[in-house]
Amino acid sequence: MKFKQRMLVVVSLLIIVGFMLTASVSFYLSRQAALNSLVEHEMPLTSDNIYAEVQRDLIKPRTVSSFMGNDTFLEDWILGGERDSAAVTRYLNEIKQKYGAFTAFMVSDLTRNYYYAGGVLKQVSEKDSRDDWYFHLRQLPGDSELNLDPDLANGDELTIFINFKIRTSDGTFLGATGLGLNLASITQIFSDYRARYGNNVYLVTPTGNLLLQGRAGAEPQSLYQKVGVKSVVEQVLSQPEGRFSYVKDGKTYLLNTRHIEELDLILCVEAEEGQVDEALFPPLFITLFVSFVVTGVVLALLLKAINHYQQELESVAWQDPLTGLLNRRAFTERYERIKSGHLRSGKPLSLLMIDVDHFKTINDRGGHSLGDQVLQHIADLLDDNQRPTDCLGRWGGEEFILLLPDTGLEQAAQIAERIRAKLEEHQLVFQLCQQEVTLSIGVAEQQGLFDLDAHVLAADMALYKAKQDGRNCVRLEE
Repeated sequence: MKFKQRMLVVVSLLIIVGFMLTASVSFYLSRQAALNSLVEHEMPLTSDNIYAEVQRDLIKPRTVSSFMGNDTFLEDWILGGERDSAAVTRYLNEIKQKYGAFTAFMVSDLTRNYYYAGGVLKQVSEKDSRDDWYFHLRQLPGDSELNLDPDLANGDELTIFINFKIRTSDGTFLGATGLGLNLASITQIFSDYRARYGNNVYLVTPTGNLLLQGRAGAEPQSLYQKVGVKSVVEQVLSQPEGRFSYVKDGKTYLLNTRHIEELDLILCVEAEEGQVDEALFPPLFITLFVSFVVTGVVLALLLKAINHYQQELESVAWQDPLTGLLNRRAFTERYERIKSGHLRSGKPLSLLMIDVDHFKTINDRGGHSLGDQVLQHIADLLDDNQRPTDCLGRWGGEEFILLLPDTGLEQAAQIAERIRAKLEEHQLVFQLCQQEVTLSIGVAEQQGLFDLDAHVLAADMALYKAKQDGRNCVRLEE
């Protein structure tokens, strides 16, 4: 692999690795920030909002239950001997319909009858554990209590009961009344938050039973059966609020809990840690795409710059800086290439050594600046009179060298003579120097065996002969 290609590969890798590292670090930091926001803000906020929603939904039923507990109708009806049960049944049914309650009830402490909108449901008894709520309320110093129990009147559906004491003006306990709210009434609240935040929301009883799960049928009925959560169940059930994490099916889940004292339930907000990645992956892919585009643009510009400077370096390395012709090194390489073709074809190869006559006189009279201009004009003349296949160079000083492929000695001599005559007729050089400028040219041919040193030596000897014969002439090798 060439040096330029290796450099492009190295630079490409450095740029790509740099972008990858930058994108990875940015993704990691963004992910950590998103996770912190999820744990510290979003999940607690969801929990607070749901808690506030539940509290709000309980305000109206509490007000109605308070009204029922202080309603003189129920007090008078109980003290009157509970003679017309249809009256209290109608009363409870109207309350239920008017306020949209799941159930409305009243229990008389005198008869222990449990009334609801459909009539007498049962008699409460201290021996029946399902009636513990009543006797617990009876002993409370306050007027009301909220509890979660199955509703016998509605197929044992789990219901939030808001219980209120019925007492006389002197504080005598007469019974209990209130409303029941179906626990499923807050299902819509949970569904809205699941849809809005993508988090699973559910309630847990103090014993670990799961209520209002977001994935009905797919989730176990107890927190103890929930895969991954087993390790933190005791902490979840014992702490008023907390933040936990667990692993399930190779995925990490975050759990935020809060105890709802009024219902004696634990509100759980659950989120998969990987959900933050879904929002971060599109920017990451865009960043990587942009990085590859930028890398391509940078490499294209770099390649263009390298080619440009390479051409400049090559021109410095291969060109004569004054005339723009090939320098000796470049001419030598070109000779070797042309020689290879002639070795196969066996055709002749001729060489012209061209020297400017009396060049020292030109330099002495006009200075090196004038000498440089003369050499440039002669180089242009030689370049204009060479064939496309020929190879022209500056051999050094005032000497030029012209290689003529597929050319015999006689044809080469004709070319040399034409060049000599052209300069002799060149008025611009004459006007520049105010004297005649001529060329002496030596011509040599090789065929079969090609050697640049021997070829140059033969042409030099012919040139020397031209100098001896009075200059401004062409001489052939002997």
